[in-house]
Amino acid sequence: MHAVAAGGLTFQVIHVLEHVLQLAFWAVKPESKPWLSSWAAGTADGLAYFCSLVPLADQPASIGVEMLHLTGNVVFLGALTAWQVAMRAEQRTIRTLAIAEKVQLFHVLEHIVLVGSLIAFGEALGLSTAFGAAEGTTLVALRVWFHFTINAVATIYALRAAWETWGPSRGLAPVTVIELEDTHEPTSVSS
Repeated sequence: MHAVAAGGLTFQVIHVLEHVLQLAFWAVKPESKPWLSSWAAGTADGLAYFCSLVPLADQPASIGVEMLHLTGNVVFLGALTAWQVAMRAEQRTIRTLAIAEKVQLFHVLEHIVLVGSLIAFGEALGLSTAFGAAEGTTLVALRVWFHFTINAVATIYALRAAWETWGPSRGLAPVTVIELEDTHEPTSVSS
């Protein structure tokens, strides 16, 4: 369970870094379409392809990106849950993880609503889109800031729980070097 938690936390830290880069891109080019890294764009394209295999109404172009976010956030929520199961006896860590889980659960629910409304109505409607009231640059700004903030909050609590779990106060000492006694007799050099 600890390996699943560590893998999920690593995944989430990379996800947040992507949102930091997206936020920086938005700050420089607020009129542009939100930026995705090449690996995220490729994954979104693959998910859009698989979604196109399901006989639904017209597939919106953004279904891959919405499914990518939903999938990634479910992965992180699963990692937090696995971590919580592994840490049953550690009350302080459980409280911190519970906060991270609640934030992440809200985030997953937001993405379920976005994907569901995108499939049903052809438009992603949720809190991060002001339920359809925001458009253009305002919509992009709202989505970029909303997802950056909610990802950052969940990640900060998860990192705090990691510190509580594996940090120095948990008895994990830094690696020490053990010096071995020299068992060789010094050799004399005769002149």
